Amino acid sequence: MEALRARGRRLRALIRRRRREERDRRDGKNERSARPDSRAKAVHVGEIYGFVGAITTSVFAAVYFFWAYTPERVLHALGIHYYPSKYWALTLPVWLSALAVSAFFAYEAYNLAASPPLHSVLQVRDEHSRFRADLTAEQRKMPVLYDIPLAEVNERIFGNGGGDGGGGAGKRRRWRITVS
Repeated sequence: MEALRARGRRLRALIRRRRREERDRRDGKNERSARPDSRAKAVHVGEIYGFVGAITTSVFAAVYFFWAYTPERVLHALGIHYYPSKYWALTLPVWLSALAVSAFFAYEAYNLAASPPLHSVLQVRDEHSRFRADLTAEQRKMPVLYDIPLAEVNERIFGNGGGDGGGGAGKRRRWRITVS
């Protein structure tokens, strides 16, 4: 088995080499100029953007911490006279942190507002849903997987709201799925 794998790897390497040589012949490159290019690792644009972003972020963080922690008399001694108030050194991070935390709650509130109510058909049915009523007589002969309607699930878990005052949450109900 290992011999077959090794043979497959050699064959794929041969095919890649021939395709590369054919491409270089079409582009007018000779074999010597093609060799260094084929060994060089291609740099993706995302890697360049990531590198520039990391350097830029580091520089801005260094400038921010220098400005935030350096006393004003030292800044004036260095010839730096135009800078924002030190009030913003604390206010800006607090506001950004509060914005980030509130964004989670706003996102959840938006999802709750955008979702249909529990009794809506849009909540539980789509083009891939299969309910027992949708199955043909031929499909009902053999047990198949199908979706249980949400109203039935709520009824079995929580009950109909009578008796215990808590919607039936105190009672344990057993699932009994029958195939007919």
